[in-house]
Amino acid sequence: MNYYNYFTEIEEHFVKRRGKHLLVSPADWGLMAAWRDAGVPLHVALRGIDIAMDGFLARKHRGSSKVNSLCYCHDAVMAEYAGYLESHVGQPPAADSEACPGQEPQVSEIAGLVGARIEEINALCAKQSSEHAAEGLLRVLARLEEILRNQQTSGRVDSEALERDLALVDDLLVTELRRLVSPDEMLEWEKEAKRELKVYSRNLPKETYDRIRSNFLGDKIHRKFQIGELSLFRL
Repeated sequence: MNYYNYFTEIEEHFVKRRGKHLLVSPADWGLMAAWRDAGVPLHVALRGIDIAMDGFLARKHRGSSKVNSLCYCHDAVMAEYAGYLESHVGQPPAADSEACPGQEPQVSEIAGLVGARIEEINALCAKQSSEHAAEGLLRVLARLEEILRNQQTSGRVDSEALERDLALVDDLLVTELRRLVSPDEMLEWEKEAKRELKVYSRNLPKETYDRIRSNFLGDKIHRKFQIGELSLFRL
């Protein structure tokens, strides 16, 4: 599966089915990431969305109301995935035949993305008076420079593996930056997350909700320090 297509195919399919031409929310992207990490194949996710939306549209008493969140489809997607796993018990893992053709990013594009993040982190390091904070950010810089060297040396791109590597470095970056956020500001963000993600906390398993909440707070941290997210989706 081309890494990009999993997210874009689900987003386009959901937007089309709900009949409301607005892109999904960042929290919904977090939910898609949770599905992908759990191993839900693309065709299973799309079928679950169809089942959920068919059920919603069959309830005529809802009138002109719309489904506003991909969260509405979570139970149907996971039920389809459970059925998929049961039907494949004892079978060897199949190749990802439902992958959609997609163009891999160029090494030069990746170099531009990683290079921009390195510049932003260097600029922040120059402003920091705390030796401990600078130490942590220097570890992040070392990891990014290693990724950049490996990409330039190999001359080829494995989008899925690279995205995993970038996600690990991004987690480290957010952890280090979080140390620089005041407790009062972090408390305000926690309260905002609780308000904004209320529908997810009610309707999703705790593990999935925690993942989305973590992404929400991570985005706040990135914005505060004006450092872009380490993800190929930012290309």
